Amino acid sequence: MQRFQRPAKASWPILAAVIAVAVGVWGLYAWKYAAPANSGAGLADSSASPATGEDGAPLTTLRATRATDDLEPEQLPSSGLSQSVGVNSPSNLEGEGIEIKLKGESAATPVPITQQPVVSPSPQPSLLKGEGGLRDARLFLAKGDLVAARNDFSAALQRGLPPDQESEARHELERIAGALLFSRAANTTDPLTAVHTVAPGDSIHAIARQHRVTDELVMRINNISEPNRLAVGQRLKVIKGPFRAVISKSRHRMDVYLGEVLVRSFRVGLGTNGGTPTGSWIVRNKLANPDWTDPRNGRHYLADDPDNPIGERWIGLEGVAGEAVGKQGFGIHGTIDPASIGENLSMGCVRLAPDDVKFVYDLLVERQSPVEIRS
Repeated sequence: MQRFQRPAKASWPILAAVIAVAVGVWGLYAWKYAAPANSGAGLADSSASPATGEDGAPLTTLRATRATDDLEPEQLPSSGLSQSVGVNSPSNLEGEGIEIKLKGESAATPVPITQQPVVSPSPQPSLLKGEGGLRDARLFLAKGDLVAARNDFSAALQRGLPPDQESEARHELERIAGALLFSRAANTTDPLTAVHTVAPGDSIHAIARQHRVTDELVMRINNISEPNRLAVGQRLKVIKGPFRAVISKSRHRMDVYLGEVLVRSFRVGLGTNGGTPTGSWIVRNKLANPDWTDPRNGRHYLADDPDNPIGERWIGLEGVAGEAVGKQGFGIHGTIDPASIGENLSMGCVRLAPDDVKFVYDLLVERQSPVEIRS
């Protein structure tokens, strides 16, 4: 019995040492691999499903300057850099904030930054199977770099595309314009927009005139309902105009551009028997809720008359080149006859659906916006 008991007593220190080593290894493993997953409250779980929009598509977030003064400026980490915004500048989506030098303000002034959900990439059969410039444009769009995606979609559209790809490029350019131009968010890398800081004596009209856009557009994108209640120091998003329109008679389509960038397309109605003259025009005047006299029968329609055939907006045109020279009485207007859109039923003017003409009215500027009518 003594021979059996002695080895048993001698094995206890060895067993204790083995247990201690095992506990230590397990603790090291738990500290190294388990702790990060359970610490750092507020960090996103990499296994969680991405945020989605109402249509179920993943949301792409854009770092943008919101053009309002109702947000407290975030104190961005200083990178010691300042950047002049150019056409090919990539969107600053992640990483340290970069001070953007805006006209009329110090680069040291903090710019309000917010994460703004914008455009999610459209479903594609294969992101890498695009042709020409669309491949790169789709990749930039998937990464959330809307400025670069817009550049590539625009370049591809100007070079010419097959019908299905042209349709895709137009659709994406309209969506990007909705996010970058016609929303309250101002992407600090977008060369087509800026942030205006209201100074003493400023007015909506003066700010709009400075940037060659309409008062209505400045108010629309900044959600301003009372133009006479601006506050000194208030930040407003502005678009660098002017917009221009190109009308294709054969396609019954109006394309609206900002510079060389397509921003919106509309179906139009035109004149009977080719009665809409081609050539170059300039916006001469604009009227909201105009009265009108039918030159064919002399009947006069008062403003706000629901039977007024030209609707609620009139954009008068003045011919400057081509067939348009010397032409009078032509314009872009609404209609109370939706069936005339896409047809040649007018006396020569360009007809738009009621909501479409209101939008175009807010974009085109008197004596600034050119209009080209092509065959």
